[in-house]
Amino acid sequence: MKQPRTPREALTLALFLAITAPTGAQADQAAAMAEELAAGLTPADVAAAKRNALRRVRRHEAAHA
Repeated sequence: MKQPRTPREALTLALFLAITAPTGAQADQAAAMAEELAAGLTPADVAAAKRNALRRVRRHEAAHA
């Protein structure tokens, strides 16, 4: 997994990790991180990060199907 270079990439990664976390505790931790990151972004950046995270989840699921 590559290192995020922008706040929007960091939010995308946190959302992806929250969705794909193997445990509830890990999902909660990633979701909390995502909330903190989102607070510093514009609504447009948050929306873009959400779209990117969902695309990444779909690719991840397809690769592990």
